[in-house]
Amino acid sequence: MATTPPPTTALARWFTGGAAPQRRLVVFPHAGAGALSGRVFQAPGTEVLVHRRPGRESRMADPTPVDVRTGVAEALELMLPVLAADELPTTVLGHSFGALLAAEFAAAVDRERPGRLRRVVLSAKSVPPDPDPELRAVLEDDAALAAWLQELGGTPEELLRDPDLRAMVLAPLRADLRASLSHDAAPPRLRTPLLLVCAEQDRTASARSMAGWARSTDAECTTLTVPGGHHGLLEHPELLHRALTQTDGGTR
Repeated sequence: MATTPPPTTALARWFTGGAAPQRRLVVFPHAGAGALSGRVFQAPGTEVLVHRRPGRESRMADPTPVDVRTGVAEALELMLPVLAADELPTTVLGHSFGALLAAEFAAAVDRERPGRLRRVVLSAKSVPPDPDPELRAVLEDDAALAAWLQELGGTPEELLRDPDLRAMVLAPLRADLRASLSHDAAPPRLRTPLLLVCAEQDRTASARSMAGWARSTDAECTTLTVPGGHHGLLEHPELLHRALTQTDGGTR
């Protein structure tokens, strides 16, 4: 049965500096987030591509995927033609829930186009399967979920105080978190070097809980520790760019 292709708005792109990009960063944002959250990773010479998942920003009316595989399938449909069109050095980054999508996406690219990716970066996400009983306990209660989100950081308080705005925030968040909790598959096999990003005060994804990701790659795995809590990487994107420059010999 034919399926409807994703809209062009499902792929967001930012590029600053120079006539043409020297490298590409494919970003899968955290639960509930839109593509605009990927703008923090802009850097001179870097093309930033972000998968704008349904149910947010310009795709507010589109139904949110109920599982990780559905979201990955759409991302592949959007981005495989981009990756096939050039040889731009490409890194895939997934932050929090986005790490699940990024890992599955990268594994699929490894199968379709071996050697096409330079590196995979997974940030602030425990290795799956992760039952997370604390999250399950608050998922279906708006007030409890909003309190959980506020404690996690990264969401302006005024969005959670206003009932209408809070509903807009919680709908895609809840859908993504359900997909995360239902994802009981072990990490996919990767052939690409892996960089794990852990924040010093992140109680939801400690370095220990993320360590299992290292067993999913046949290549090297390194770790970057950043200051702050769960969204520490979003507050210090320059540390990621510095680490990528160092690990990739200055060429990225």
